[in-house]
Amino acid sequence: MDSGEHLEQLLSNLKDFINFTKIDLMNQARNYLIVILFSSCFQFCNTKKNDFLIEPKIAKAVPSIFINAKDANFRIHQDTLFFKNILYTGYRYSINDAGDTLSLDSYFNGVEEGFQKKWFSKKQLQEIRFYINGKKEGVHQGWWPNGQQKYYFTAYNDEYDGAFKEWISNGLLIKQFHYTKGYENGSQRLWWADGTVRANYVIKNGKKYGLLGLKICTNPYDSIKTK
Repeated sequence: MDSGEHLEQLLSNLKDFINFTKIDLMNQARNYLIVILFSSCFQFCNTKKNDFLIEPKIAKAVPSIFINAKDANFRIHQDTLFFKNILYTGYRYSINDAGDTLSLDSYFNGVEEGFQKKWFSKKQLQEIRFYINGKKEGVHQGWWPNGQQKYYFTAYNDEYDGAFKEWISNGLLIKQFHYTKGYENGSQRLWWADGTVRANYVIKNGKKYGLLGLKICTNPYDSIKTK
């Protein structure tokens, strides 16, 4: 495929991406606002009189600049993306040999901003994430190649905040945790691949109660910080 055909295929993919994600982005934005409003309400209801209320965060508008991730002018330094030694603002995409879009990431001043998406081949969604100023926010989701959900979690200010769920490829739920500002809080449950209980406990006031079992301390799918 020559460069002209690549460009034509890319434009077609971007058009499909816009059509494909229009409703999804609205749903994600709705879910994101629900998470933020819930977190704000939760904090407000549990703060003292002099504490401030967290304001909802809105992603900056990223200009419609699209550059292939293979471009040699890209450089990453300390988790920051540069293009020709300048902090990159725009979209960075990758495609396979068939011309299918594999990723579309948006940046503002070198860090992730807004929705980030990855696909398997043939436009099958692999993951969707949301960032504000390089920090994870709102709903993050991933899927297995067979279409089954792989993980689901919510974040606030780069910390887990709310439900975290994880499934194996056959659709069996193997993890269901709850977090508050990066800390485990409330009901925490783990299952083995055969569906038997691995751990089932509750964290209240920093103390664990119940069947602790063997717990995974880090999330293999994400580098989000935990405490």
